[in-house]
Amino acid sequence: MGGVLSKGQSAYFSMGGLGRYGCLGLILHQVFPPLMSKEPLRYNSAVDRLGDLPDRERLSAVMALILLAYASARFVQLPGRVLALDLAGIYVPLLINTNTIVAILVSGLTAAGIDWLLRGESAPSQPSKARHWLLPAMTAWVLSLTLANIEFGLRWWVAFAGSAFLILVILLAEYSSAFKQNRFYSIATLALSALTFGLFLILAITLRGLGLRLYLAFPAIFLGSFLAATRVQLLQESATWRPLQMAGIAFIVAQIGAAAHYLPVSALGFGLLLLGLLYALNNYINALNLGQEPRKAIRDPIITLAIFWLLAIIFR
Repeated sequence: MGGVLSKGQSAYFSMGGLGRYGCLGLILHQVFPPLMSKEPLRYNSAVDRLGDLPDRERLSAVMALILLAYASARFVQLPGRVLALDLAGIYVPLLINTNTIVAILVSGLTAAGIDWLLRGESAPSQPSKARHWLLPAMTAWVLSLTLANIEFGLRWWVAFAGSAFLILVILLAEYSSAFKQNRFYSIATLALSALTFGLFLILAITLRGLGLRLYLAFPAIFLGSFLAATRVQLLQESATWRPLQMAGIAFIVAQIGAAAHYLPVSALGFGLLLLGLLYALNNYINALNLGQEPRKAIRDPIITLAIFWLLAIIFR
């Protein structure tokens, strides 16, 4: 054990090796220099891998609050109140109850939760972006509608567990898609696109299954279409938000939904009908934004629309 330290030993001590291991670290570094010299590299790589995921404590707290809100809607019932609206001489009653309050509350909690995760210790300099609030809030809203209309029992608990898993996946995917250096960035972007359309399908099926009046179903379809189209558009790199285009897509989908509202179509057929239209319109608008000619841009959306509407007829 000579009295002169090598460059590698000096670098090791400068990084805090002696401070962490004391005399034992000096002995190990002299006897096993290759092993000790690679330790900081292994430590740094472990930290890099942990940075690909949000802080576990924050994620656990967010999930606990969301699930507690869902459970409270089932076990805590408050007296409802009918809010009477007069729109151009048309009487529109709106029922405000526990499920309504929970749907709004859990949507806000989920949006605030993903914002909190993005501001976590693993990414302190990343500014919060509203685009990452859209899908989590929409997910919480749609799942609250679904859970509120399932009879309490085994099916409800299965739906509750499935909802928890879906929210967890969306939170992780949104976190990964916020940072291009994240190793899950590409997979998360593709997953979010598929989850967005799948969530809209769940919304359409739920609205049809509930048998809501048209004045309630129309705004729900419009809002769901607008949020879904916006999130898919913003998933593209260097994409800018075009609210008028998204509002136009949502209005067309809602109009077709209003027409199909009175047709003898099953809930699944109704969902496939609107999903195919939303997917086709979104692809067509994105192709036009990329500079494609209208004739070429409309080819694939027409084929996709025909396939979805054929499936809607089959499952009508």
